[in-house]
This record gives sequence, structure tokens and C-alpha cells, in this order.
Amino acid sequence: MINLSETLSLRIPKETAKKLRELANKEKKDRSTLIREILEQGVKEKNIEHAVELYKAGQVTGWKAAQLAGISLWSFYQTLTEKGVLIQYSKQDLEEDLKA
Repeated sequence: MINLSETLSLRIPKETAKKLRELANKEKKDRSTLIREILEQGVKEKNIEHAVELYKAGQVTGWKAAQLAGISLWSFYQTLTEKGVLIQYSKQDLEEDLKA
């Protein structure tokens, strides 16, 4: 059996630890599970933020940005709309999307 997890150790402020305990109790989860969920959600959000920045800078197409973010093209365009980012769609983008 292969262990696919890695143990991390970090220091956090006491107030943050208290809030984590309280939240874990509210959700009836152990603290480790809650922290894992928060980290996974945070990593996903950071990937989306990064993809949006690349898209805004014109470095990637919408399709490529969605792939980098790990979400569907439709979800990526919804994210752009929510963030007030103008969707730029060129003929080249269409051609790339059709190839994909």
C-alpha cells in the first residue's frame, strides 16, 4: 500500500488555532480533517486566481486558463464575470477551443 499523504508542521497564532477548534466542533469534524479541507479549498482558489491573472495579462487563452485552474471553461468564464474581468475571445481562441 502506498501512502499518498505528507505530514506538514506549521505554527499558527493561538487565536487561529482557537477558531479552528471552534469551527471543527461546529462541523463535528476533527481538526486535521477541517484543516485539510481548508487547505485544499485555498489551493484551488489560488490556482484560479493565478489563471485569471495570466488570462488578464493576455498570456493564456480562456481554454488554457480554465485547464490551469482545474475547472471547466464555462466555470472559468463565470469566474471572470464575477471578478469583473472582460472576456476577450478572438478568432485564434475559437480555433484553439475547436482543436481541444
